[in-house]
Amino acid sequence: MSLNTMRERALLGTHPVMSCEEAHAYERAELDTEENAWDAMRSVGQKLGRDILREYRVSRYSGSSLSVLGMIGKGHNGGDALLGIHELVQLGVVDSATIAIAGDRKSLRPNTERALELLESAFAETQIKVFEVETDDDLQSVLDANSDCQEGKFDICIDGLVGMQFQPPLRGGSRCLVDWANQQLEIRLRIAIDLPSGIGDTSDSDPFMADITFATGIFKTPLSHTFLEKKIGCIRYLDIGLVNEPMDSDKRILVDESLNPLRGRRQTHVDKRSYGHLVILAGSRQMPGALIMSVRSALKSGVGLVTVCAPESIVPQAAAIVPEAMWIPWPETQAGGLSFRGLDLIRPVQMESTALLVGPGMGGDGETISMLIELLKRWTGSIVMDADALQQRVLHWVQGNCIATPHLGEFKRVAGLERSIGNIDDEIKRFSRSHSVVLALKGPLTRITDGDRIYLNTTGNSVLARGGSGDILAGLTAGLLAQSPQSPLEVACRSAFWHGKAADLLASRKGQVAVRTTELLDCLSGALDEEENR
Repeated sequence: MSLNTMRERALLGTHPVMSCEEAHAYERAELDTEENAWDAMRSVGQKLGRDILREYRVSRYSGSSLSVLGMIGKGHNGGDALLGIHELVQLGVVDSATIAIAGDRKSLRPNTERALELLESAFAETQIKVFEVETDDDLQSVLDANSDCQEGKFDICIDGLVGMQFQPPLRGGSRCLVDWANQQLEIRLRIAIDLPSGIGDTSDSDPFMADITFATGIFKTPLSHTFLEKKIGCIRYLDIGLVNEPMDSDKRILVDESLNPLRGRRQTHVDKRSYGHLVILAGSRQMPGALIMSVRSALKSGVGLVTVCAPESIVPQAAAIVPEAMWIPWPETQAGGLSFRGLDLIRPVQMESTALLVGPGMGGDGETISMLIELLKRWTGSIVMDADALQQRVLHWVQGNCIATPHLGEFKRVAGLERSIGNIDDEIKRFSRSHSVVLALKGPLTRITDGDRIYLNTTGNSVLARGGSGDILAGLTAGLLAQSPQSPLEVACRSAFWHGKAADLLASRKGQVAVRTTELLDCLSGALDEEENR
């Protein structure tokens, strides 16, 4: 396949996902000398240290005078972990480090030993302790000699034991250290480098249990396996520039470059119609909040015009809250939903619109759903479908470009899946093809597909586990689609990445507890800043 063809197939702002075997071959070819490998390790270490500190500060614990445990294997993963700790030292936040080597220090590869020597030189002798662990007896000796290890009271534990060449089972010192670390409830944050030790193309039944896995170099396929997600934890992809040319793959990871189309200055000689006209048909008397959040989010997308068709009883209050939108009072059903009688109201704006959003806060009133089906019979433009609009009998009538944004429960319902799902990627691709939609399956690792490829988004965190976060994503997606109605796949990927990055920014500023969903809206602008400038 030619490079031009691969460029056409691979969305801008994405990198390939590879098996561990494929990634090892690629990285070995790219890092073909010890010095090249060292340069890559230094790049990983610098990014790793900064990002570990950022993730640690998502908690409300003090981010200074940290105690760090590094569990180190002989290979490059161990070197990456040591250099990550070194960067934390350079940032002035580490008080003490305990380094547990799985095996004999003499077995460390040259660059890993080089990293350890660099770390040792950054500390006073009393601040760093280095141990060798090969057996349970060795580990017990460490515990007897070190009160920190005995109590398991570390702020951060970094797993750099075994990398992508892992073949089960875990053995020797790695097995001892993983078992011990998994039992220590006092460790505040557990970090895995590249992959948790014990996870690879084939995995151990008891790998390291990570809170966060920092994927380095090439993003490896096992990180996308749903059956491993509780062991992998939150995934953060460290782009170190290893992917220098387009490579074709059926699964890809979204990177910060996906936001570049939103970062530049806009042209001077334009007006509001230059940036699309979104129509929103949503809300009910019982759920006005979902509607308002989706409208506010759509307006943050940069769309030129937003027209909202909403139940007439809530329009006066909603219009006062969001005056930038144009509001059309819609006749209501007895239950407070959108009535069939309002269909003629949308005709004047239908010809001018570039996209439609349906679903947020709409409810399941039978007359409302019937009205929506009748509308879709006449609507040939681009559309985003969310929440209560996600029903098989509704999707059947979609004619134009469509993005559907279910969470897992909604997907199982609309796909008619009562059983547990084996291969989620196969299921969502099959659904996307059969309904001719771009599907964005929301979750800790959001999956977007056009029925051909899977695109994975790792931005976002548990801040999004709140009511209303999906409504904000729906509005953001629809606003972007109104500006690029012929590019539903790119829009779905971009909005998922942007939405998640705003959640990460919010968590870094305020933590994950004492925040409101609508605070995401205030972080969307900052999330467009390039990563290095945040």
